[in-house]
Amino acid sequence: MFAFDDVPVKFVGLLVLFAWCTLWCTYELTRPQNGRQRVSNVLHLVMAVVMLLMVARPTWMGLLSIVPIDVLTGVFAVGTLWFGWLAVGASARGDRGGRRHAAGHTLMFAAMTWHVAAMAVMRSHRTQAGMDMHWMMDAARPGGTLWVFALVGVPLMAYLLFTSVVGVRDLLRPAAAVTDACTCGAGCACGPDCSCPPAPARDGEIEHEHGGATAVLTAPTTLAWTCHEERPVGSTRYRLAAASDVAMNFGMFWMSTGLLVPLLPFFALLAF
Repeated sequence: MFAFDDVPVKFVGLLVLFAWCTLWCTYELTRPQNGRQRVSNVLHLVMAVVMLLMVARPTWMGLLSIVPIDVLTGVFAVGTLWFGWLAVGASARGDRGGRRHAAGHTLMFAAMTWHVAAMAVMRSHRTQAGMDMHWMMDAARPGGTLWVFALVGVPLMAYLLFTSVVGVRDLLRPAAAVTDACTCGAGCACGPDCSCPPAPARDGEIEHEHGGATAVLTAPTTLAWTCHEERPVGSTRYRLAAASDVAMNFGMFWMSTGLLVPLLPFFALLAF
């Protein structure tokens, strides 16, 4: 939870980042998808909405009055297991791209579970101790509860920062070149009277008329196994999805920096 008077840049920045994530995750649910993708996209939308409501104290307290924080922790733990299961399944199929994709989401949901669990512990002790901050000071010392949470969070935060950089790279990637691929094969010289049978378009391909046959335009696309439909690299929707990835991962990193202060005090400088 943050207050505009205390950290105006962080407050507004997180609201913008998570509002965009929420809008894009809602859009993703309107796209053609199978059951597995729909479950994954619902989990992404839940995460985006919770992070958005977590920014301001009134909205966060309102959410907790409806859904207890322990239940939220459990929901994100289930999400972690879901994507972990998908990663194992992809690995069993020999699908390296699918495994990489699902493993990334597993770590992202693990980071969210860690964040909400840490908040649950702090909320529990704050409720018991009232306004007494001695527990917070003791828990932040080496070996204390908050110090241990910070230690556990280091690899998760490192992943969030790394994948944010990857997302920026994807956002700036040039559009993929489109090349002609004739159904006859490479070097076809049939001309305008070509009578070759048309080849069916595969995922990521579009058809156009070439003489009497249908040629296929092939563009490099995103991984075939993802939470969403395939998109040509550099296309508008590809860039918008990359922007959402950056917003979600970097937003979660920025939101969680305070939890690392017991271990890395300089992280307090990121609250402004």
